[in-house]
Formats: sequence, C-alpha cells, structure tokens
Amino acid sequence: MASLPTSRDASRAYDTRPTTEVTRGDGRDAILQAFHWNLVKTQGTGTLDGGSVSWWRTLAGMVDRIAALGCSIVYLPPPWRDDSAWSNGDVHGGGEGYFWHDFDLESRYGSKGELTALVAALRERGIRTIVDLVPNHRDRTRMQRDVWPFPGPCWAEGGGDTGTRFLQGDFDLNLANPIVHERMRAALDELMDDCGVLGWRWDFVYGYAPEDVVAFIRETGKEEYFSMGEYWQGDDHRADDPLVARYGKDQRARIIGWARDARSCAFDVLLKQQIQTGRPENLRHGLAASRRREDRRLAVTYVDNHDTGASPWCAANGWGQRHWPCPDAFKSSAYAFVCAMPGTPCIYWPDAFDWGFEAQIAAVLAARREVGVVADSGWVDLCDRHGGFAGIVLDADGREALALSIGSSFTGPGGSFRVVHEQRGAWTVWAR
Repeated sequence: MASLPTSRDASRAYDTRPTTEVTRGDGRDAILQAFHWNLVKTQGTGTLDGGSVSWWRTLAGMVDRIAALGCSIVYLPPPWRDDSAWSNGDVHGGGEGYFWHDFDLESRYGSKGELTALVAALRERGIRTIVDLVPNHRDRTRMQRDVWPFPGPCWAEGGGDTGTRFLQGDFDLNLANPIVHERMRAALDELMDDCGVLGWRWDFVYGYAPEDVVAFIRETGKEEYFSMGEYWQGDDHRADDPLVARYGKDQRARIIGWARDARSCAFDVLLKQQIQTGRPENLRHGLAASRRREDRRLAVTYVDNHDTGASPWCAANGWGQRHWPCPDAFKSSAYAFVCAMPGTPCIYWPDAFDWGFEAQIAAVLAARREVGVVADSGWVDLCDRHGGFAGIVLDADGREALALSIGSSFTGPGGSFRVVHEQRGAWTVWAR
C-alpha cells in the first residue's frame, strides 16, 4: 500500500494491517436508499413539512412494504443535526444532513428514539440498517457542542487534511487530528450501540484517506455488516486526491482501489456513466459486468440517487438536485439490469415508492434471491450475438440462473426458464 498523504498528523499512528471485520455483507444483499433530497428543508416547504410524522416514523410505518420490495439493507440519510440554510431567489434548502453541525441525533428526520425504533422494526423483518456518514466536513458556524476553534488543528484550515478539501475547505475537517477522530468514533459507537446501526455509506470519499475509513471500522465497539463509499470524481489530475496519487488516471482502478483499501464496497459510477447513454449495448462496460470477479463483488450498482436524480417536487427546491438523472425512457431498462446482474443493487426510494417501479423491482429482486445470484456471480455475454444487451447470469455454484435481454434479439434460454417480468418491446428477465 502506498504511503499516506504527508498532511497526516504525525501524532496519530494508523494500523494498516488487513482487518478481519466483515464490511461487504454476504454477497446476497440488495439495498434501499430510503430518502431523497426534498424531504426536509430548514426554511420549510419540504415534502414532510407541515406534517406531524417524522421521516423515521414514516419509514417505521412502511416496514412491511419495504420488506416486500426485497431489500436486505436500508440506507438512511445523515442522522446528525443539520440546521444549515441557503437560498437562491425563490429556491431554498438546508437541513438535509450533509452540512451537519453537531453529533446530535435529534435531527430533522426525527428523534434518536424514533431512529432506534425504526432500526428495531426493520431488524424484526430481517433488514439491516446503515447510515450515511459525512466525515469530511461540518458546519463550523452553527456548532453548539464539540466546538473546535477555526482555523485550528481540528480543521484543514490551520490543521491538515488527508484528502481533497470540500468546496474551499472552510468547513473541512482534519480527520488525522486525534480529537476529531476520537469524537467521530464515539459518535459511530452511539449509532451502533444505542440505535442498532450496522454499517455506513461514506460520503465524498476522496476528501479523506481510505485508512481513515479502515480505522473507524476497526475501532468501533461492534462489527459492521456493510460499508460502501461514494467515489464520484471525474478529475484525474487532482494532486490532492489520495486515489489519484495512488492509482493514477484509471477511474476503474481508483474506484476498486478505494473499495479494496477501505475494506468496503463502492458505487459503480462506471455503470452509471453507461446508463446515462440510454444505450443497452453500453451496459456491459460497468463494473457489474466486468470480467474481473473482484470488480463485481465490490460494485454497488444504482440507477439514480439523491444527488443524481430527481426528488418528489416541493416548493422549496423544485425537483431536487438532478445533477445526473437517468433518461426517463431508459429507467425501467436500467432497473432490470441493476436488479438482475452481479454487483449489489441499490434502489432509490422515489423510483420504488413514488414513480411506479415497485412491482418490477420486487419481482426481479425476488427472482434474483430465489435462484441464488450473488454479487460476484459470473455471467455469459451474448451481446455480440444478439445486439443490445443480452446475457445469462450464474448462481453462486456457476449454474445458469437468470437471463436478461434489453433491446436485443435474444428471446430467452428456453428449457426450464420462465419469464419473471418484462416491459414488452424493451426488456425481459427470465429465471431458472
């Protein structure tokens, strides 16, 4: 492993020996991203504003429906208190959790008690919970607890940084500082010990070194079940990106390198790039369809999320972020691919529960589970023979299990295979 960034605080030694913690699940998981960008807004008029039921309580009331969708992991938004605010004309926001200011679990999504009850309700249905972590930055202007003077040793400004600075670095944390690291670790223990959380989604992972993630996972009191990171970085020239320094200009190498080094999984941004083209034949160029077993095993596949896609409309912020939305006409095909192919599928809440893809997702995930497709399953590429995307996915024992045709002439493997679900003229999934 390459040496750590020189900005690391030399007073803290990081153990880089291989960790035995299980942070990639059992290979049979499917994830539900159970939130979107427009749920809560500091100035009001989010999709929940004016109601008497928090998002944690809303989710608790939908546990049976979530279980029926077929996801084994629910991924929740950042749980710490966030009273940040911004406005641009008639559009405003803040409070979503990504500019948190204290390690306070009384957040805009609900109370600590409601979070704990939600996690317990999900656990009763066999569903594990992970939460979104934002280790790279916090809102230094609204701190009420753990007040760390700025600039100073706890911040990139006046201290140091193990990765790329967030925005201009004015709010960027120095994770190498022992005070910051220990307080963060204690907050993770609270989420695990008190609330029952079993893993993490790491935000903005090129903002800190993979060794920071390894240290947090190793030092928490309980064993995490699943960990995944967001390496969404198109600039291969950034000297302050620890992954560019370590793995160079190859984006696949950086994504897989981060997942390997951080003992975690990583979002399949390469597949997302191909989904954006709306061309079925391009889908085989993501990590999920890679010939490398490790690539498939470490890939978390997705069609959209709170940043890339739209959110249900609200007066505060319209349709939400929409930085990189899947083409509407291709979304059904994209979900057929994600739910049937190797990798660990991650389903975006509005796509399942607001925009009509619930039945399709549930049917394909159920078939995937029943025939034993796993994250690192092999697959038989039939694209060159049939055009579009066509393939047969194998189970954990190497037997043909699922077949998929998207915009291709492939009409199925026949024999003992049956149609699971289809959109006529667009795609079909068969199961053994």
